[in-house]
Amino acid sequence: MALRLGTAVFAAAVQDYRMDQVLIDAIRAGDLATVRSRLSAMPQHDLWQDAGRVVAGEVVRSGGPGFAQLLYEGGEIVPSGPWAGTDPVLWAAEHGASELLEHLLSRYPAPEQTLSRALDAARTWLDVDPEAELRRRFVTADDGAVSVLRDHVCTGEYSPRALRIRLVAADGRRAEVLVGHRAVVTVLEQALGRAVSREDLLSRALWSADPESCDWSASRQALMRLPAEKTARWAVGHLDDQGVAARRFVAELLHYSTFAGEIADEPYAAVVLEALRSRMAAESDTEALCSVLGAYAGFSEIGAIMHEFLPFVTDHRPEVRGRVACELLNGVGGPADDPPQPILDTLLVLACDPDPEVRAAATSNFLRPGIDTPALREVLNVRMRDDERQMRVNAATCLAIRGDENALALLRGMGDEDGYLSHAWVQLDYAERALSRGHQT
Repeated sequence: MALRLGTAVFAAAVQDYRMDQVLIDAIRAGDLATVRSRLSAMPQHDLWQDAGRVVAGEVVRSGGPGFAQLLYEGGEIVPSGPWAGTDPVLWAAEHGASELLEHLLSRYPAPEQTLSRALDAARTWLDVDPEAELRRRFVTADDGAVSVLRDHVCTGEYSPRALRIRLVAADGRRAEVLVGHRAVVTVLEQALGRAVSREDLLSRALWSADPESCDWSASRQALMRLPAEKTARWAVGHLDDQGVAARRFVAELLHYSTFAGEIADEPYAAVVLEALRSRMAAESDTEALCSVLGAYAGFSEIGAIMHEFLPFVTDHRPEVRGRVACELLNGVGGPADDPPQPILDTLLVLACDPDPEVRAAATSNFLRPGIDTPALREVLNVRMRDDERQMRVNAATCLAIRGDENALALLRGMGDEDGYLSHAWVQLDYAERALSRGHQT
């Protein structure tokens, strides 16, 4: 395992490209902001070439895989290898850095031999305790006491996370690994075009049973690349699994599978809906139930009203009520455009929910201009005085598109206060466009 790099090779490279000490110190300290600031001052061409490889070499030597994954997140400039004598694909695979690996492979397709070696390296971590294995590879008899640090590395708000284990010796030397080798294996199997069973992918996701982990995310993505009908029927077969993590995973998978577009006309949709309806009544886990509800709406006709969700309107869990508020009117273009009074009354109740996220979800239904009643306007006027600013913005938008001049003026004021491309500015732009098209009532 390349936990330390030959200092002579790296020192020579640093001398050749005159890497400044501030940058080196920032990498060693894990100071991501300073590193990015220094790199932004360099010509982009240099970052793709040898100068960028020298920086990457220092990241390998003293930054570690967690820092590398953060620094070279998707969209950032990542140089090709070698990085000061290290193959970055092999290094990322061995250190469990699945997102870095995906970024590298998207930029620089690797030869089959390299991918196979990386796959073998990652697989050696699957049947061992990661902390014990890191100790075996790093700690010597002379190291004395070694401290262990654990945290999570996540490249963005909506990105998966990887558990980072770091060992620090008394003399300051350190080694770390990201516990994402199952995700790495999944990524490399995909790159090599190797078949993997749905059960194996499920097993990898359930190893940590963490829905936010890279392993979970990689398995879900791999399953979504397999034939949709077989995957959906397989997932339905696990909806009643005794393990809650398995139910969460397959329900989430079914929900995600509806994101690409209308799926209600698929020949297997009726089978999936029947299974989801049955699970809806039996599911006790909050996360799994929310995914079941989302999947049910996704497999239903767009524009339908989800009458099946009405029993959950008074559920004690705000997450469930929020899901109902989101999905009760299932899109536009059908009965949802003109809901009957009992359904509208239900949404108004949810728009006054004690939980702010439930209120926000319910109010978002009224960003469509077709629904308009005195009771709705009364609730929206109350929401314009909500404690949550985003709620005030959305309520003002809903009223503005219905021709309320006071709400439009308030929305303009919030847009000016928050600035260009803020939520208020975007909603103001939407309202003004809607009014210009004659949508006000």
